[in-house]
Amino acid sequence: MCKNHEGPQERAIREHLSGVLNCTFTNEWEILGHDNDKTVILDKYKGLWMECSVDSSSHVRCTSYNSLLHQTFEIRVGRAIMIASIVFSSLAALVAISGLRCTRCLEENEKSKDRAAFLGGILSVCGGLLALGITSWFIYGIVEDFFQNDTETERYVVGRSLIGAFVASVLCLFGGILLCACSVTHLQSNKILSKHPVSRNPEKDYV
Repeated sequence: MCKNHEGPQERAIREHLSGVLNCTFTNEWEILGHDNDKTVILDKYKGLWMECSVDSSSHVRCTSYNSLLHQTFEIRVGRAIMIASIVFSSLAALVAISGLRCTRCLEENEKSKDRAAFLGGILSVCGGLLALGITSWFIYGIVEDFFQNDTETERYVVGRSLIGAFVASVLCLFGGILLCACSVTHLQSNKILSKHPVSRNPEKDYV
């Protein structure tokens, strides 16, 4: 992708894809909150694929979720929707590349370029909505459990990976909407120009 001519919408889509990929496969979706208790010597955090613990000697021990059937409904839905978001975002990035003005793909037809950019924006919006929906659901569940289980010693809080995925989904929505708006504007301007063609030989037309 030509970065010198890359607009904010393309950057947002690209950053969302890298952000969602990183956050989906990292494990800090839920972190054990200690309420500033310095006596706790064990840290725990969970992700979509495994849960890990860190002892006082900084030794990390992780346990993978081997069986899909034994996982909670939230984990299974989270995996499916985040992978679907990655697929939509990857397609959006690939399609949006062909709609960039600095690429040679479809350069003989500007209308096709704008349509490709619009399709990339739609795919990006779909990927962003999927990631935004599932991350918001996870955040709501973690916060609700935290305040409802105030008598338990182990209460989890929102982790950095979950926050990163939420921010990446907002970037994806922003990039997709902006890309759709720009491509529609170009399509409308080209349509207006096509209704009033400029003659290459005005003198002959006048005669």
